[in-house]
Amino acid sequence: MQHGRGMWVWLWLLLVALPLRADEISQQEYQQVTQDITPALKALKTLYRESDIAQLNYQLADFSVLEQEALRSALVDYAHTFKKLDEEKVAWLETQAARQSRFTLTEQGDGYRVTRAAFTYGTRAHQLLQRWQREQLAESFVRQVDAGDLVLADWLAGDLNTQRTRRDIALTQLAALSGTGVRYLADQFLSDRQLLWLSDNGLLAKLAAITGDEGLYQQLWRRRTDQYSRAELNRLADELPAQLAVSQLMAATRNPSLKAQAYQALATLKPLPDEVEIFLLGKLSEPEDGELVASKLVNQGHSSWLTTLAAGTNSYTLKRNLETALSASMP
Repeated sequence: MQHGRGMWVWLWLLLVALPLRADEISQQEYQQVTQDITPALKALKTLYRESDIAQLNYQLADFSVLEQEALRSALVDYAHTFKKLDEEKVAWLETQAARQSRFTLTEQGDGYRVTRAAFTYGTRAHQLLQRWQREQLAESFVRQVDAGDLVLADWLAGDLNTQRTRRDIALTQLAALSGTGVRYLADQFLSDRQLLWLSDNGLLAKLAAITGDEGLYQQLWRRRTDQYSRAELNRLADELPAQLAVSQLMAATRNPSLKAQAYQALATLKPLPDEVEIFLLGKLSEPEDGELVASKLVNQGHSSWLTTLAAGTNSYTLKRNLETALSASMP
């Protein structure tokens, strides 16, 4: 007898563990249930808005399984438009995100049949929770930075996805920080060697642009080039002939991946400021960069200056670099 009860308990547990059978519904059934739940939806939205989740769940239980699924879907849609979340709403959305609807929607046409989930509220609930978590993290970031409590290396720690998510949050929130808060983050880049191992230059480039700090720019030009350092170089080029832009474009030529772009930007200056002319003249005499610099200057209309230099120099390297660039420009 006891053995029989044990067998029934085992069978019951097995059935509970098995996934629910997927029930197909037609497009017409889907549209019908969507219409049928409309009268009940207003009251349920009110319960959600007031965070009366216990009563919400109690009333949901009065509907058929199909109607419950349609109502959950509509309520999650409403949650996206209402946006404001509290602990009770978050807990309810977490429950929806963990659910998997048993109903599938079948669509048929000329020679095709497509079956998909009828109600995708689980995915939409998860998306809403992710957005809310990012908003909470962003608010916390601003509070901690302005209070001087955030250690950037710790905050950015984690796998690559975590680092990128938090980088994007930091970049978005920099505008919300006080000047003291921005300086607090910049100083960490100058003092914490752990930040040298960040996977990209996003935050460093933005802080350098905001502060104009030479130390941050030195780090940026020494690091591996990526979309962020290139974007900052382009921004500086647009700022020419501002002194900061001139000095940092000259500094960026030390980076092998950025030097061609930096030389090109400097060569657009007409007339060349004295400090830029002196700087480029020194580069023209170098075996490594001389021909590159000469070609950039020729392309930007400085051929007359280079021709005069070539005629008056006794330096073999300088003369060769200049003549090579000038001859390449001839038709």
